Amino acid sequence: MLEYEKEQEVINIAGTKIGGQPGENPPVMVATVFYTKHAALLDEKTGNIDIELLEKELNEYTEIIEDTDMQGMIDIVGGYPEALIRECEIVADLVDYPFLVDGLNDSSRIPALKRLGEIGLLDRAVLNSIDQATNDETLQKLKSYGVKYAVLLTFGNKYIYPDQKIKFLEESLIPKAKKAGITNIMIDTAVLDLPSISINAETVRMIKTKLGLPAGFAPANAIFAWNYVKKYGESPRCGAIASLMSYCINSGGDFVLFGPVKFAKCVIPAQSLIAAVNAYYRKRILRKNISERSPLKKVF
Repeated sequence: MLEYEKEQEVINIAGTKIGGQPGENPPVMVATVFYTKHAALLDEKTGNIDIELLEKELNEYTEIIEDTDMQGMIDIVGGYPEALIRECEIVADLVDYPFLVDGLNDSSRIPALKRLGEIGLLDRAVLNSIDQATNDETLQKLKSYGVKYAVLLTFGNKYIYPDQKIKFLEESLIPKAKKAGITNIMIDTAVLDLPSISINAETVRMIKTKLGLPAGFAPANAIFAWNYVKKYGESPRCGAIASLMSYCINSGGDFVLFGPVKFAKCVIPAQSLIAAVNAYYRKRILRKNISERSPLKKVF
């Protein structure tokens, strides 16, 4: 069990604490809504939502988060500015969690963030993401709008291996965030495909060892596209999905984007067990403090 020598940064978004030493804070389980084929999304261009279905899914997610004492965050996907704004407003009204403003590009994300600032929701809104394509004009807009939180995405053809991703962060992405006036950052180590997730695990370790920043990744797209396991049925597939998310958490990940919100029951209980075991080691063996909110106090 790791105890990083470098002091670990913890960012606090509306009471959700992201980062820290392994076992210190519960990992953040990020659930995605309004993804392709999400039944609650009736019209992706207008943001017309089946609110009753969405509320049911978010309530189940919330019950599992609260029952396990894990931490929650919602990943809100939108391809059109007006739709993304409406989706963020609806989710913010239904739950108290922070949320990722996850537009397909800056043409949808930036107008959404501007509007969220106007209606007082930037205390919970996290830009997803600042990346290789983010230009100076966008950075100036983010600064003028008062955006407080952002994900830095270490994706690029020249940034495949862990040392390359660290260099990318230090020389490009972190300076971009500072230029936008954003000091509260989460690092997404950018999953390429299923086997390369081992690279993500090592990248998380290096980020936390060298930079002390909150880090994690999104295995969801890779594992949900894994056709091999589907021949065994839904229960084994659920187990495979949960095992990969556990790999992320036990590799030191402070957060994991686990995919569609409907998979909360499949994924979160398993992650709470890993988080509780890690918290036990920190408290019992390392004799270090853990968060007041911890699966250790709930799941055993």
